[in-house]
Amino acid sequence: MAYLMLVVGVVYSVTWGMGLLFASKSDGPRNTVVPALGLIAFIGLSGMSAMAAKDAIDNPQRLTPEGFLGIAYNQTIDDVEALLGSAEVEPDRASYNLTGRGLVIPSEISARLPSGENSAEAIPAKLVLTVVGEAGRRNQRNTLGARAANEGNGLSGLQIVLRENGNEVTFTEGEDWTYENGDTAETVAKKIGEAIDAHESWTAEGSTELAPTKVIIESELETNVGTLGNDMEGWVATGANTAIKVGIVDNGSTQNFRGGMDSVDLKFWVETEAVLDGNFSMTDRLVLAGFIDGKLKAVRQAGIDLTTEQINGMTEAITEARVAEEEALAAAQEDKELKMKEAEKAE
Repeated sequence: MAYLMLVVGVVYSVTWGMGLLFASKSDGPRNTVVPALGLIAFIGLSGMSAMAAKDAIDNPQRLTPEGFLGIAYNQTIDDVEALLGSAEVEPDRASYNLTGRGLVIPSEISARLPSGENSAEAIPAKLVLTVVGEAGRRNQRNTLGARAANEGNGLSGLQIVLRENGNEVTFTEGEDWTYENGDTAETVAKKIGEAIDAHESWTAEGSTELAPTKVIIESELETNVGTLGNDMEGWVATGANTAIKVGIVDNGSTQNFRGGMDSVDLKFWVETEAVLDGNFSMTDRLVLAGFIDGKLKAVRQAGIDLTTEQINGMTEAITEARVAEEEALAAAQEDKELKMKEAEKAE
């Protein structure tokens, strides 16, 4: 549109300029006011159109069919911004009239977003240890001081194992922390928390105000943040022990960390059409994309000139990629469970 208006402005500027020239040289009655006003008007239009044309050249349309169709499943935010330009900063979701445009935020994204927010940070997986029992002396039976391996209800010599990505760390009473005569469950929880927290791979807090007999453990490593952390494990190597629960069990069995959730981001790209721009379209364009753990999982658009075949093709490609990913994860989980069963049989 800007280029057409520029041509019109230039042509009419020349026309009115010639009219003003002829009027000024006429031998009869001269009326130069009208052609002068016409010339000024169309010179102004030409100037505005020239600026709009330059702006269209300097800032080309990014929300194009080619750009949108270049989006693929599991692309990063940077990948998508390379195609569509920078996403909106602090977007006002309500102003985009998503419902009116027929755009629905994918449930796997919206379920994690706080009301009115467009992002949610990753939640680390946790493992909770609970100390249960009465204080006693070291090696005193039926107290927290009893021998872990022999009595099954004490903490002397207790071994707690944590595993992440195949790396195991053992925390042993008497080496990493020490049960002293009279230590209560609260005191023990604090000592175990401090021992685990001192390790570079783990962070832990024991005996908090709200949970005085518990130890809450998380991974210190960024690679374990989110759902990946749910694969981490912990157990009591000295066997079943009523003095300490791993998760909700005290039988010494391996327990997974729980509650890890990936980060979620909802990103918007918007182009508002102006009368004087580089094309004849008057339709605003909008793209919204949902990212889990920084990778694209869903994308929607409105206003981009796409055929039904193009829209369906892209939807099918993303769906197929998601199904393949889910099947691969399910297969990996089955393989893991099979190996665990084989290991149990071998024992």
